[in-house]
Amino acid sequence: MINGKSFHPARQRGISLIVTLMIVILLSLLALYGAGVLVLDTRSAANDFRAREAMAAAESGTEQGLSLINANRKRISVNGLHSSDDLTTTPALEWTECTATDPQCLPVRSDDRTNWQYLAVSDSLISQPSAGSFELYILTPIPDADPDVKNGSLMVYNVVAIGKSADDTSTATLKQGAYFYPLLLGNVNTPLAAATNLPISGNYSIITSSNGGGPGVPLTAWSSGTITPGGSFTSCHIGDFEAGACPTSDAISKNGLTGPDLVGNDPNFPPDLFEFLFGMPASDYQKIEDQATVVANCSSLDGNSSGLIWVTGDCNPPGDIGSADHPVLMVVQGDTTLNAGSQFYGLLYMFNPAGGTPKLIANGNAHLHGAVFAHSGVDLALTGGFVLEYDRDVLENLNNSPSGRALARIPGTWSDVQEQ
Repeated sequence: MINGKSFHPARQRGISLIVTLMIVILLSLLALYGAGVLVLDTRSAANDFRAREAMAAAESGTEQGLSLINANRKRISVNGLHSSDDLTTTPALEWTECTATDPQCLPVRSDDRTNWQYLAVSDSLISQPSAGSFELYILTPIPDADPDVKNGSLMVYNVVAIGKSADDTSTATLKQGAYFYPLLLGNVNTPLAAATNLPISGNYSIITSSNGGGPGVPLTAWSSGTITPGGSFTSCHIGDFEAGACPTSDAISKNGLTGPDLVGNDPNFPPDLFEFLFGMPASDYQKIEDQATVVANCSSLDGNSSGLIWVTGDCNPPGDIGSADHPVLMVVQGDTTLNAGSQFYGLLYMFNPAGGTPKLIANGNAHLHGAVFAHSGVDLALTGGFVLEYDRDVLENLNNSPSGRALARIPGTWSDVQEQ
């Protein structure tokens, strides 16, 4: 009895049962709620894992795409991607014009999308990640239909990779812009430049750069030292060049005549010719060499060679090097010999980081179309009717070709947004 009231034991047991049941129900609800939260967390974690897997696959694709462009810069043409440096063959991959709804083209702005074209990169050219997979596409603006228009064709790219998780339930699309920037930053306005005295004598002709010193001012040789014409050397304008030589009667400079086209002892001559051309000091030449096709000699080079080539020894090619449409930017650390009747198209840069005086040897009517630059000392052994012709078209083709440029990412163009 409590406070004069009594409680029956059975009633007390009933109340305890109700309380127990309520506690059990509450715990069950808590358990169900916890299980639901756990399921949601598990699903969220699984979705996040699959999304990360797809993103990692897409990132692998974009990196491989950049490497693919860089490694095949000599094999990309307006027709597609070729399997060799010979661009006359049918391309292994051909360009396809974008439509407004192609998934690989969605990362391009909608109002510009149909002005682009793409290559669908085959699996044989890529390596899939260990988890997930990706589809790879290389996009570039459709070139101008007028072949005479220099519109930067094949200079700008979007690498688009569509990554998928291992179970194909999650996708991620990444885009990275890239462009080929010129390796030659200095203006090549003269057929011959050297950071040394230039005794230009021998039986050869130099066709001048008619406007190299300014409008109407010819420039044939440019040097930090003294330029001394001698022997049978003559320089002339391309219009006066005939029968394989510059005629003595119309020569701008010759033995005994130093014309305005020979600019020596120039106080404005760059102290570092390598830096003038490439934009970095000669002491950092390895950064340029890393961009090049490196060979020990020129025995494997021919008329199909193009782009930046770095020769660590002497260069004695068996025949022609490069072509007017696909010239070379060739750095030679040793001596260079151009043999009888051979043609060289591009810029020859004589560079010996260890010092010394490299030789340029030319025999029997060899013809160099472009320009010759010598980093420091140079020994010109030019005989037999050799012709050094300043060729603006060849130099422009060199500067406007991906094979003569270096690849860089375009800042701010990385995007994981599918449509803009």
